[in-house]
Amino acid sequence: MLLRHDLSSIVTGLLVAVSGAFAQAQVSLIAKVELPGTSVDKSGLSGNLETNTPINAFGGLSAIDSLGAKNRYVVLSDRGAGDGAATFPCRYHEVELDVHPETGSIRFELLDTHLLSDLDGVPLTGSLEKLKTWTLPSRCPSYDPEGIRYLGSERVVISDEYGPSIDIFDRSGRMVQSVILPSRYALSERRTPPMTVGTFSNRGLEGIAISPDKSCLVAAMQGPLVQDGRVENNKCLGLNTRWFFKNLDNGDSAEWVYQLDDESTGVSEVLAVDNHRYLVIERDSRFGVDAKVKKIFLADVTDASDVSGVDSLNKGLADAMKPIKKRLLIDLLAPEFGMSGEIAPEKPEGLAWGPTMPNGQRMLIVCFDNDFDPSHNTIFAAFAVTIPE
Repeated sequence: MLLRHDLSSIVTGLLVAVSGAFAQAQVSLIAKVELPGTSVDKSGLSGNLETNTPINAFGGLSAIDSLGAKNRYVVLSDRGAGDGAATFPCRYHEVELDVHPETGSIRFELLDTHLLSDLDGVPLTGSLEKLKTWTLPSRCPSYDPEGIRYLGSERVVISDEYGPSIDIFDRSGRMVQSVILPSRYALSERRTPPMTVGTFSNRGLEGIAISPDKSCLVAAMQGPLVQDGRVENNKCLGLNTRWFFKNLDNGDSAEWVYQLDDESTGVSEVLAVDNHRYLVIERDSRFGVDAKVKKIFLADVTDASDVSGVDSLNKGLADAMKPIKKRLLIDLLAPEFGMSGEIAPEKPEGLAWGPTMPNGQRMLIVCFDNDFDPSHNTIFAAFAVTIPE
């Protein structure tokens, strides 16, 4: 026979469980807008690239961030069509996304396009061929922009997967400063001997986040460093990826381990919730009915171990090492969001906060990369989310 306090404990437990499930379930799709893959930007450029892609194509969006003003955002194009086969002039854009929950619509307007250049004013392009053949001691002007965050004071910080590197640009698109990364992150294939230490090609820095007070930066690797995984069939496989943390005020740095759910997935983006929690896009590289993983996790670095002194993680984590904690927030392939099955997009790439909703929920903007394919639309989706405590 149950005693009264036993019954009370059970009821309390059920209420807590239901409350926790409800908190995680408070995610809804507000609106979505799709732009034709044939859209053009405001770069003022004309003609076609080596891939026969218009040089002024608008697409390939790898990141988005709020400019701090209502409905104004920066969005970042990646290295261009053809996976680096073109000398695509790298660029970011300023856009307006006016979300109307009452009608389930988003009004999009492209406001401006800014071409990127290095410290000397040399244009940055997505040319992989130039990077592979570069022998000069100076930095190669090849660039693969993957993450962008607004720093305030007319500056943005961008993560480059080629370097990999983290660079700060003024509003015009000219580089003004670089953040120094540990040597272990240098591109593996350009080392001697190659493929033993460093970033595996096309698995470098993807996401970048800035703390709400603008004092700290976090950059996330798409996949493991070579020394943290294993190379098989021209792929670097493993579950342990690194996040690089930098305090922009005092220069302190650290590294944490983020563990992928599966070796077939990678990190596309990180977005700060507060000074210790982040949203993370983890996805596979498949589209349509073959797509299996397009998820947004809530990650907490509070108890994560600093592994900056650990040369290799390829044998797993030591007992004393704690990875970043994570839990699922949004499954983008859930049927209620209308982006599953045959129409499932391949690349959710960017996350940004929008205006707070009238009911107190936060608006989350997700952008999808169309790979500059004129037959694929560029997608922006707005969600209402409640972040569990």
